[in-house]
Amino acid sequence: MTGLIREHSLAGLAALGAERKTASLTDFLKTNIKTGGVLILAAAVIFFAMPFTAGAQENDADAAEEIEDIDDGGGGAVNGDENAGLPIISDWDGAPLSGYTRGDQTFNISAGILVPLFFLSNSDGVLDNKLSFIGGVGSLAYTYFLNSNLFLGGVLAGSFSQTLGKNFLYMIPVAFTFGYQIVMNRFEFPFSLTVGGVTEQYLTYNGYWLFIKPQASGFFRLNSDWSLGLNAAWWISPQWTNTPEKNALGNFLEITFSARYHF
Repeated sequence: MTGLIREHSLAGLAALGAERKTASLTDFLKTNIKTGGVLILAAAVIFFAMPFTAGAQENDADAAEEIEDIDDGGGGAVNGDENAGLPIISDWDGAPLSGYTRGDQTFNISAGILVPLFFLSNSDGVLDNKLSFIGGVGSLAYTYFLNSNLFLGGVLAGSFSQTLGKNFLYMIPVAFTFGYQIVMNRFEFPFSLTVGGVTEQYLTYNGYWLFIKPQASGFFRLNSDWSLGLNAAWWISPQWTNTPEKNALGNFLEITFSARYHF
């Protein structure tokens, strides 16, 4: 796979971008459906199962407390407990946050736009950009907190960008993330660096390259389970070929909206 792209880095992409050739999303999906489909399906199942799992755990805890009260002879107001039977008010109603602890985890789902910025070539400098202004991007991410600020995790993403010739460049990054988060009451600001690999396909050319993504985000904590926010990230994809003159560096800007589940 990599051998095909070695003769056509992003320099080749820019040169071929204005040409109209036959390449479809179907061809790309046929190549990647097995791996990407299984990963996305597994992540979706985990994501949607989390609220039910958390709810079941809370119900079990409530039931255990009720049984303990009965065993202790608790009879509510009959035994002089004036608060028995009163509705439970969530601690999240206007209460400040105490921050994260080791073992806290989040699962993010994001979607938005991917803007091609510029491409650098060893031989020609800044290349003529024949990608259209805006493409699309979506991702699934998991994070695990080591303490109140530091976290590790992983990201699976996918993007598409169209050329002036109506062809498409598809990219699927799979990478590891580490970062630092600042919490200010209900506002949370994670800053991260993601490093891994990205599978790319343009027309009949395929390749697997290094992927680097620094990112800054801002979230508002809605409740103990959910937060919503925005992300701004810089996609950097250096592409080294057998011919140094054809090496290129791709740069994209990601702007996405995220829903984050906390557990």
